[in-house]
Amino acid sequence: MIIVNGSITAKAKTGGGLDMDGYPVKPAETWGQPIPCNVKVNKRNNLGKQNGNTFKIASYEVLIEPQPFESERVRLTEYGRDLGEFSVMWTEYLDAVGALKIVV
Repeated sequence: MIIVNGSITAKAKTGGGLDMDGYPVKPAETWGQPIPCNVKVNKRNNLGKQNGNTFKIASYEVLIEPQPFESERVRLTEYGRDLGEFSVMWTEYLDAVGALKIVV
């Protein structure tokens, strides 16, 4: 059982490949349905600075109920607040708690 404090939405790619003439076709990207999850901050600071612009450095651990998960990009929310769009670093199944851990 996951204690829900946010949601994760996976970006799915469909189509792509090659057209009739052998030229590459860009795959269509769509957002899936939000999945209830538990979001935990792994690392976050607001000290990033480059060329006079500031940015946030963030990493999160997300727990969801076990299910197939193959996305490379996700969007996270925590308590209704948008945390942003992130690349998936890795996923692993946690036997002890029966959950899927996604690190972004």
